[in-house]
Parts: sequence; structure tokens; C-alpha cells
Amino acid sequence: MRKRIVFSVCALAALLLSCSKQAESEAPQTGRLVTMTATCAESESRVVLSSSTGKTIWNKSDSVSIFRGDSPLNIAARFTGNAGATVGSITFQDLAPIGPGETVETVAAVPYRVENSLSGRTLNSVIPAEQQYRKGSYAPKSVLLTAVTSDDKLKFRYACAVLCLEVKPNGNLPVSVQSVKLSSAQGEKIAGAVSVDLQNPDQPVVTVAEDGSESIVLETADGSPISINPGETEKFYFCVAPVALSAGYVVDVALSEAETIRFRNTAVRFLEAGTLSGIQCGLSQSVSIIIDFHSTVFTPSIPKSNTTVGGKTYSFTYEGNNYSIVTSSTHRLINVGGYNCLRFDNNGTSSYLQLPSIEGMRLRSFGAMVRGDYDKNMAVSSTASSAGDVVPNMSVKTGVMTYAPSFAVENSPLYLYSAAKNTQIARIELYFE
Repeated sequence: MRKRIVFSVCALAALLLSCSKQAESEAPQTGRLVTMTATCAESESRVVLSSSTGKTIWNKSDSVSIFRGDSPLNIAARFTGNAGATVGSITFQDLAPIGPGETVETVAAVPYRVENSLSGRTLNSVIPAEQQYRKGSYAPKSVLLTAVTSDDKLKFRYACAVLCLEVKPNGNLPVSVQSVKLSSAQGEKIAGAVSVDLQNPDQPVVTVAEDGSESIVLETADGSPISINPGETEKFYFCVAPVALSAGYVVDVALSEAETIRFRNTAVRFLEAGTLSGIQCGLSQSVSIIIDFHSTVFTPSIPKSNTTVGGKTYSFTYEGNNYSIVTSSTHRLINVGGYNCLRFDNNGTSSYLQLPSIEGMRLRSFGAMVRGDYDKNMAVSSTASSAGDVVPNMSVKTGVMTYAPSFAVENSPLYLYSAAKNTQIARIELYFE
């Protein structure tokens, strides 16, 4: 069945700041042990807030890149405070050649990355184009925060923006999301290698490299789907370079390997560092019923060859569920070019095929494939007494042409009429939401 999903703006909520569980490729370090306090600049628009304190909270073992003075060394530091604390300590072995009593400037970046480097007041780092889904938060190593200090107090600021996608099924069926892809509609780079100008540490200026990515893909670490039950809400967070999206954004939601739904918002969107923005759009996940008269098994079986019968009800099973179709007038199953088709001997409102409905679901569209020489126009209706919509060019000899009826079809069957005698229907597809 096709489920209606609504995306709405995410409220500011508890969002755990977490970086790598261990520093990448850490070499044995020696040197003077240094401890600094770590906090994050706060405002009402900050991305990461504790719902109880309104302050940034840290996770145990968060990792940090430290640059001291003019030294190019990328020192791996680690948060040593308590998980959930708003203020904590960062400790590291100071490998920079600093003399006794000498005061130097410290530049820090979260998370620690081997590729992090510093040139003057410009930090080089990465906002990944492939990010992991994490329940209630952004991906552990997707965020980018920076801090500059000449004492032992580090106050971090965001060098990225965060976009939040809130998914809430509107229906009585669960929804599975395989992955979500966020792209700039006009090709602006939103991820990849970045340089962060820290001339004003309170307002880091971020530039994405020319070979950066126009999109970010969010999925689970093992590729498993994210299931959302009716009445529940799931949030998807993207850490994005703070850029202006001149033509808006595009969201591709993969519901399965075969079905991806695309949404586009063409409004200009300014993504500011350190702020959380919401994405709003609607989504329908389709579930189909396929009636293939060549391969579908009916009970009782439809008469073949030259045998014709009057109106009968035939039951069949599709994807574990039981359905039925009702035929009026005389009909039979014939073989056209090696393919079985349902053939009606008459036409008009007295000759129709009543298609199945699904309780609580609305028929969004349907399709039909007709084979042989009788590929005439067809008609559909919500009642058995009226031909309703005439569907030009819906019937084709190859492929299936889909059509959205102009009338509401909810909790009631759809009636498919042939506009000419001897119409031969090979396949019917129904799409519900």
C-alpha cells in the first residue's frame, strides 16, 4: 500500500555531540600533558542543545585535533569529562616545541581527522559526503567545530550547518527508509574538503573545495533500512557546509532498491554555520497490486481457449495478501503471441472488470497493458453503472501506461471498461497510498 509520510521542521532537541570513538591512526605520543576546558558557544539558534540545560553536551571519548603555535603537528586530544556534561576537559600530550613559560595560540577542531591541517589561521578539514544515520543526532564524525584560544579555555563554534528531516508516517502501516540523499539544486558544493578561515574565531568562514560534492547521502552503518512505525517520528540530520542554495535543494528518499521518491524546493535557502534548519515536504511510499494474467494464479481458474463464461469472481494472492477480481459479461483467457490475456467479448458499461481495493487506502493511479490488435481506448469508473473517465492512449501493446483517475477511489473498487469488443488485457497494476 502507499503510505503518506509528512516531513516537518525539527524542533531544537537534545542532540549528542559525538566524534570518533578513537583517533584515527594515532601514533605513540610523548610530551608535556596539557589539559584544557571545553565548552561550546551558545545561542538560541545553536544546533546542539540539551533539552534540560540548554547547553552543549559532550560524549565520552570525543576526539579533537589540536594545533599549537606555529607547529604543523596535528595532535590527537580526547575529551575526558563525563558523558552528557556541558563543560569538560580535553587532555593531550603537547608535542609542539614550546619553551618554558611561553604563551602560544591553540587551534582546535572536532572531530580529530588525520587529514586535518593548519596553515596560518586557516584550518583544512572535511565535511563528509557520506554520513551515517544516528538516532536522535547527526553522524558521529560528520560535524565540524573549531576553537581558537591563547589560554586553557576552548570555546567551540560550528563551522557547519545542520539540516533536519523529520519523518512521520500518516497511516496505519510502517514505513522503511533505505537512505536519504540531500543535493543542492543548482550545483553548489555542500560537502567535501573545506578550508575554514579563523581570522575571526567567533565567525568561522567556510569554503568548499572546487572538487567538493553537490550532495550528501545518509544511511545506516550496515545499510539496513530504518523502520518507522505509525505514530512514531524519526529525524534525519545532515551536517552541511554553510552555503547559499540559490535554487533550493533536492531530497531523494530511497524506500527500496526499486523505488526512490524525489522532492524539490526551489526557494533560496541560506545555510548558516551553527544553526539548525528544517526541511518540509510530503512523501508517499507506493505499494502495488500486480495482476498479470499470464502468471497470476486464480481460484477458480479463468477459462481458456474458446470457452467463455459469464460474470464470475476470481481470487488470487499477491505478496501474501488475498484479493479478488470480478468479471461481468462473457470473458475467457486467450494466448496472444505466447502471452495469456483476459479477453472480453463485449464492450461498454455492461462489460467491465472490477478491480480490488485496499481498506483505508486510496488508489493513486493504475495502469493496463493490452496486447494484440485490440489496443483500443479504455474507461474507468468508481461505479458499475457509469463508464466514467475515458483514458486515451492508456492501452499499449508494450509496457504499461499509468493513469491517475479524476475521481476519488477509496475503500471501493475500480471498474475498468473496454471501449471496444474483444479487448485483450495482459497486465494491470494498481498503486495505493
